[in-house]
Amino acid sequence: MTPIYRHKSRISLIVSSLVIGVALAACARATPSPVQSIPASSTTAPPTKSAMGGTAMTPLDSTATPAMAPDLTQAPGMSSAVVMPITGIEMHRITQEGGLAQVKAAGAYWVRRNSLNWAAVEPVEGERNWAAVSDLETELQAASAQGLQVILIVRAAPAWAQKVPGVACGPVHPDKLGAFASFMQDAVERYSAAPYGIKYWELGNEPDVDPVYVKPDGPFGCWGDPNDPQYGGAFYGQMLKTVYPRIKQADPQAQVLVGGLLLDCDPVNPPENPPGSGQFKDCKPSLFLEGILEAGGGDFFDGVSFHAYDFYFGQTGVYGNDNWHSAWNVTGPVLIAKASYLKNLLATTGQPDKFLMNTEVALLCGRDGKEPECQTETFELTKAYYAAQANAAALAEGLQANVWYSYLGWRASGLAERNSGKTLPAYDALRFSASQLQGASYVGPVSAEAGVLGYVFKRDQHTVWLVWSADGNDHALELPKPPTQVFDVFGITIPLSAEIKAGLAPVYLVWAPE
Repeated sequence: MTPIYRHKSRISLIVSSLVIGVALAACARATPSPVQSIPASSTTAPPTKSAMGGTAMTPLDSTATPAMAPDLTQAPGMSSAVVMPITGIEMHRITQEGGLAQVKAAGAYWVRRNSLNWAAVEPVEGERNWAAVSDLETELQAASAQGLQVILIVRAAPAWAQKVPGVACGPVHPDKLGAFASFMQDAVERYSAAPYGIKYWELGNEPDVDPVYVKPDGPFGCWGDPNDPQYGGAFYGQMLKTVYPRIKQADPQAQVLVGGLLLDCDPVNPPENPPGSGQFKDCKPSLFLEGILEAGGGDFFDGVSFHAYDFYFGQTGVYGNDNWHSAWNVTGPVLIAKASYLKNLLATTGQPDKFLMNTEVALLCGRDGKEPECQTETFELTKAYYAAQANAAALAEGLQANVWYSYLGWRASGLAERNSGKTLPAYDALRFSASQLQGASYVGPVSAEAGVLGYVFKRDQHTVWLVWSADGNDHALELPKPPTQVFDVFGITIPLSAEIKAGLAPVYLVWAPE
């Protein structure tokens, strides 16, 4: 396809093939859970989720019909409201040794921290031992001093409050929901004001997981009940109805999040498992939020936190479930499909105003991150490209936060090396993404020929595109006029020559206001 330009200057953007790619998968933490660690090609893997049937938002489709580029002077549907920064990073410790200065320098607005441990603070019912979390309090103060907004996870039921004895990550006993509400009220009163300033409270971490898959006292949630049609979501909703009013009583500005949902696979279009078998994955765990809503819990939370990971297994291709082992059927970062599913569910159940946060996003490598392909420059570059794509996709989907998991990482997902502290290419890509998307509003997809994905944003009267090849082939774009600047994902200027070449590596095109 020959590029056509409305202005006489001729600059073609060629998106050429590179031996890289971007991947798709399930959730993670410092300790892998069996539910999250197997690719969809395995018989025990998380299934591929068919994403967009009947959903409110449709992901970019690499098979779309070619179209002309949008008018750069218009921004359909743009809001004049101030746009909150979306970039976030989870930290294992909010300390200088843990990377606090680097996280701040990366342009992160959000820091997620796991966790405020209820069992540690209240080992005896009715008694508070805040000294048990004094280190955490120091961290929260450090974050506040840097102007970072902490998303604080609350987890771990004390032994006397456990519905399932011996399972701290599981549901609270029905008779102790009032005690949990009292604890949350005290915690919010303590930490919402200076010097902490906590406003975002995440109740549990992946509650839509069966306890058999995680350590009973680990950092995961495990409210999942395989004997319940909606996997225990209704009881979580009952908890919210008890706890939420007490949180708001303590701080009317507090924002309560449904604990980060794993969303193992698509309950609307469950995938074949294994592929071609005619047998379909049981996606009942993903009905957890539906259970909350049907139980009347919709009025007792402010937003939904969810997790969206993509997998890399040394592939050298393009987006697609066969290559990237996605549990959802997408042509880009899996957060697109999961966000669309959640928005559709919330809209159809009368809760369209709830905000969404992707509180764990990353490109994971292999089964433990120690495989040879995870130690290569190719993987590190692919992870960097993914960071740029995922951050842009999150803003396009209207998410309030997109939190990389994590600064030090898991399964090679880190932004810095654990031993040396040296930052990695993905750190630079995320930092530049934050700078380009700060204050930006989403305009729409880049309309181009099949096989090209991209987004159009407005920022300070500048127009910013992020584009890349989705099928591994070279492409030429129809640009309305020559860009003012072109950058790679690291912020390095690409010369405005007669022909600008890029690979599957995304590139930013910027037009200054006239």
